[in-house]
Parts: sequence; C-alpha cells; structure tokens
Amino acid sequence: MHQDKRKLGAKLKRILIIDDLRDRAAWLKASLELAEYDVIGVLSWEQVDEHSIQAASADVIIVDANAPGRDTLEQISLMSKTLEKPVVVLGAQKDSQSIMAAMRAGVSAYVSHEVQSEDLNGIIQVAAARFAEHKRLRDELKEVKSQLADRKLVDQAKGILMLSHGLGEAEAYKRMRNMAMSKGKRMAEIAEAIILAHELNSM
Repeated sequence: MHQDKRKLGAKLKRILIIDDLRDRAAWLKASLELAEYDVIGVLSWEQVDEHSIQAASADVIIVDANAPGRDTLEQISLMSKTLEKPVVVLGAQKDSQSIMAAMRAGVSAYVSHEVQSEDLNGIIQVAAARFAEHKRLRDELKEVKSQLADRKLVDQAKGILMLSHGLGEAEAYKRMRNMAMSKGKRMAEIAEAIILAHELNSM
C-alpha cells in the first residue's frame, strides 16, 4: 500500500497553488520545488475560474484558505469533480462543519495544523491515493447505475416482444440477444430500438 502511494504521488508532479497571500504562496512554491515538484502556477482566488484551472493542466491543486466560504467551496468542487483533480486544502478550519463542507466539495486532503516543508510530500501522496480511491468508487457507482438502467430497458423491450408476438420471456430475450450479436450492438441499444419502434407504431 505504501509503495502504491509512492508510485501514485510520484506521477502527480505538476502543482497549481491558489493563495491570496504572496509570502505564503512563495514559501509553499519554494518548499514544493525543493521536494522536486513542478509548480506550474500561483493564482489568487480572484484569478480562479474554469478556464484558468484548465489552462494550468495541473496534476494536483493546493489551496491555502483559512476559512473557505461558500464561493471557495464551489470552486473546489469544480476543480475536484468537473476537472477530476486532487485538491489539498492547507490552513483549514478545525470545526466539524467546515470539515464536512470541504469533504462534500471533494477535497482530497484537509490539513488544519501548521505544515512544515517536509510534510508536503506525504500530504500530496495521501491526497492522490484518496482521490484515486474516491474516483474508483464513483466510477463503480456510475457503472452500477448504468447497468440497472440497461436492465430496465431490456425488461421493457422484452415485455413489448412478448405482447406483440406472443413470445415467452426466454424466447423474447433470445431474439434480442441474437439481434444484438448479429448487429454488433449492446442489448440496451437493441432494447431502445424496440421501444422506439413500438412507440412510433402506437402513434
């Protein structure tokens, strides 16, 4: 597991810093570069929008925000989910409400204690591993939802064939499967075609 984290962290070298305080951002940039990270940009919150984040092409986004407000959290949510980037928040609030809001926004690492230079590499590795795990879970959930939707379509189309042609359930399914194989299509695509044809005939 530790080896996997190191490999994952090693791949994520391009860092974007978002911080309104120049001195703090300069320290963070210098510390990251000492740890052999490539700091590709330093933005203030006024400069942050979807275009600026996309243009940076960062692997990881590090945000220094003492008290992330609603707008800030919306921006973090955009970075993490829409752009699918690990987001690290430093200098964060310790209260449970702020922590929960940050987690809902998609933050991968939320650090409230004072950070030393030697801490940064470990924080980024953990954030990268956590982000990868959350993404895996989101992808699995999306796949399950897609499979359920496909099954619903297949069942509906199967019912149409059974009523229209007096087929049994097994025979209706077999016909759909054979058609999918002969056309090189997914079962759900054949089901959609059957449903559409039925709706057109019913008009």
